[in-house]
Amino acid sequence: MKLLVSIFMLAWCANSAVGVALASEQPLTICRNLVVTGNAEYPPILWRDAENPGKLTGVAVELLELALMDSGISIDARDRGNWARAQQDARRGEIDMLAGAFITEERQTYMDYIQPQFTDVPSVVWVAKGKEFDYQHWQDLKGKRGGTLINNSFGQDFDQYAKQNLEIRNSATAERSFTMLLAGRFDYALYELYQGLTILESSGLKSNITHLSKPVSVEGLYFTLSKKSGCNTPALRDFLNQRVKQLTEFKTFDTLFEKHMAVWLRQQPKV
Repeated sequence: MKLLVSIFMLAWCANSAVGVALASEQPLTICRNLVVTGNAEYPPILWRDAENPGKLTGVAVELLELALMDSGISIDARDRGNWARAQQDARRGEIDMLAGAFITEERQTYMDYIQPQFTDVPSVVWVAKGKEFDYQHWQDLKGKRGGTLINNSFGQDFDQYAKQNLEIRNSATAERSFTMLLAGRFDYALYELYQGLTILESSGLKSNITHLSKPVSVEGLYFTLSKKSGCNTPALRDFLNQRVKQLTEFKTFDTLFEKHMAVWLRQQPKV
């Protein structure tokens, strides 16, 4: 029902000031299709679609499709490899959009962010069960060995603090970080709460790993457009800004999260 309300709302917008802009002589962009990628290990927000090899699916994909409803623009959500590769593709203009990124100063040099964020994401400290420690402030991580995903960000402030004060090693996948945590190679792993829970569920590690209660950060997750994309125009950015704002006000993300969590769980191999 909530999703139907959102669709109705977007249809109404076609007759609003946003919709009127679509009917003008100046198109939003010369592109009729946007190539989109992102962190393919981010269920249920984004993941590799088991039913469509080479493609990504998830909350972010459907939310972007709703944002572009009645614009005449479609999206092609492609699996471009790991998260580091996805960001590199955005930097080079080899893709048009990322379907989910935190804001950092470095990323803003090569991407334009669609405002507002489409959700807020808490990132937490994961530990092996039985090896919990008191964590209240970032300095409590000093002297401990940490792990996380290659090129992962937990917000500009934490990233700068970690670079100067913490020992954090990178892994190609979140599951690899969790495996190294259990092997004693890391004392803790940093990863987003919701996505960490889903990955532990599917990997069979849920009973061995837990997270500490206080997050290291809570950051907004945004759609971004590559500055080098030929599809990136002020008109398209303004249009998406307004559409994402409307979807956020209708809490569409919450409904899609439940829907795609069920889809992702259904796609997981039976153990």
